[in-house]
Amino acid sequence: MNRFFISFRMTVTWPQGLSLSPRRVKPCTKMDRIRIYTVFIAVFDKKVLEKLVPVLAEFKIKAFGTAGTVRFLESQGIDAQSVVEGFDYDGRVKSISRKSFVAILADKNKSEHMAELKKENVDPIDAVIVDLYKPDPDNFPETMDIGGQALIRAAIKNWENVVVAFDQESINKLAEELKKHNGETPLSFRKNLAKSAAIHIAQRTKLESDYFADL
Repeated sequence: MNRFFISFRMTVTWPQGLSLSPRRVKPCTKMDRIRIYTVFIAVFDKKVLEKLVPVLAEFKIKAFGTAGTVRFLESQGIDAQSVVEGFDYDGRVKSISRKSFVAILADKNKSEHMAELKKENVDPIDAVIVDLYKPDPDNFPETMDIGGQALIRAAIKNWENVVVAFDQESINKLAEELKKHNGETPLSFRKNLAKSAAIHIAQRTKLESDYFADL
C-alpha cells in the first residue's frame, strides 16, 4: 500500500493495484469514445446501483470509493477498493483525498499529467458516480454533503475524459450507454451528463443557501 497524510491528519490509503495497464498512463488524442476501466462510486442510497452493478461485472470495471459503498459492491461480487482509512470525523471526511481527485482531474490529453500519474502509480478514473444525501433543514449545515459535491464538480470540470452520474436516472442512463457501446461512453453523452450534473449542483447550492438563510 502507498500511504500519505493530508493536512487534517487523516490517513488515506490508495491501493498499489490501481494501475491497470501500461497504456492507461500514456497521453491520448481527444477521443469521442472512452473505455471505462475504473469508476469512483460513493452513494448514499445503494438501490440506485441496481442496474449498474451487472454492467460493472460484465465489463470488469474496477471500482473505488467510500467504505460503505465498497462493502456493498463487494457483496455483489464487484472488484472494489476503499480509498479512505482512519477516522472520518463523524462522516465529515470520507471521500476527500488528493489522489482521488488527481485520478479524476488528470487530463488524458496532456503528457505531463499522464507522466505524473505514472510517477504516483495512479490510474485515471473514467467515471464518477455520486448520489448526494439530502440536507436536513433541522440539522443544517451539519448535513451538507461536502465530498460528494466536490467529486461531481471535479468530474464536470474534466467531462471530456470522465463521465459523471449523480442520481437514479443518470446512473441508469450510464448503465444503458455502457451496454450499448461495449463499455465505452461517447463524448456527446459525457457532455450531456456533465451539463445535467452542473444544474444538479446549482440546485443543491440554492437549497443549502435557503437553509442557511433560515438559521
